[in-house]
Amino acid sequence: LEGRSLLGEKEAELRLSITRDKMEVSKKLLNSVDRCVDEALEGLVICTGKLQLVQGHRVVVRADLAHIKGKVALLSGGGSGHEPAHAGYVGSGMLTGAIAGAVFTSPPPASITAAIQVMVNAEAAGVLLIVKNYMGDLLNFGLALEEMRAKGVPVKMVVVADDCAFTTLKKAGRRGLCGTVLIHKIAGALSEMGKSLDEIVEALTSILPKMGTIGVSLSSCSIPGTRPTFHLEPDELEMGLGIHGEAGIARMKMMSADEVVHKMVDHMINPSNMSHLSLKAGDHIVLVVNNLGGLSCLEMNVVAKSAFSYLESQGVLIARAYVGSYMTSLDMAGVSLTLLHVNEELLNLLDRDTSASGWRHTGPCSRAHKCRVLQLPEELPSSTEKPAATTGKRCAPWAQGNRH
Repeated sequence: LEGRSLLGEKEAELRLSITRDKMEVSKKLLNSVDRCVDEALEGLVICTGKLQLVQGHRVVVRADLAHIKGKVALLSGGGSGHEPAHAGYVGSGMLTGAIAGAVFTSPPPASITAAIQVMVNAEAAGVLLIVKNYMGDLLNFGLALEEMRAKGVPVKMVVVADDCAFTTLKKAGRRGLCGTVLIHKIAGALSEMGKSLDEIVEALTSILPKMGTIGVSLSSCSIPGTRPTFHLEPDELEMGLGIHGEAGIARMKMMSADEVVHKMVDHMINPSNMSHLSLKAGDHIVLVVNNLGGLSCLEMNVVAKSAFSYLESQGVLIARAYVGSYMTSLDMAGVSLTLLHVNEELLNLLDRDTSASGWRHTGPCSRAHKCRVLQLPEELPSSTEKPAATTGKRCAPWAQGNRH
């Protein structure tokens, strides 16, 4: 499976074996387990009208490749099952192409090489591979990179490792999670501005330490045609798990959305956690509340409100909040929170337009960080409680502007 170390594979196999007798094969609305990835990519290409498939490969690229001439091409990818990542982020202002493997399986080097060659044929001014930190992806993208470099192609790789779960440093490093999508967006904006390959790599390298992600799940995920990858009791949740069902850091009894969010944020920013994200009052950030696949919109908005309120209570200033499905784990009922420190320059890059179908534009958060409420005349009674009080601190003026 994509990116699993040998230890991780054994751990996942053990978790799966324990649940085999407890769980039935999950139901999926598919035509064929073997062709589900191909049909999903075909559906995306047909419905967007701005993409195309590379013949013989699970590779999606922009239909307007002529526009990449003289600019840096951006490629990413990995196992399927994380939709809209990564093909949903192909478009002007984001990725130039995405390479998909089978579900939770890294794409083969041959397909990655084919995608790079398409960019060379389009006369791109270099190719950047944006890769999540998983062993399978590192190996296969690395093999393709070396092969194309040997042919004289200017190609580089940036590895995203934003997981804040583990309190001690792991040999394989931090896993790549939903923060990868923010890197897609920032890199895409830089490419559209005509920045060089070296300039984009330098910019992204400086951003990566300023970003962190942690997830929590109420259920397992299940690969099409198989049983769930692990089992959680009805009154349990798991924090810090990976997007392929890898074990997290703790199983806990069910609790309220506020309590879960508090535990997630506290763990992310705890200085005793070796993979923590430094965060203090007065910092400007963007917040991503990412649906791991199976939460309802109602639950997502409750979690978003909890995250916004808790961060605001710590004096953190949220310049943008992105809420939705950005990097899923099939049908896992869970959510991840991603925080990224931003300044005016970074925010401008995130605000720039893109045609990618998976990206959700958002404007500045509510001024003064509180819920806007239209006051009714006093003679009309209210049926709801008043919104919680806020600190009243405001983002800097540059964080309140309109997107490009």
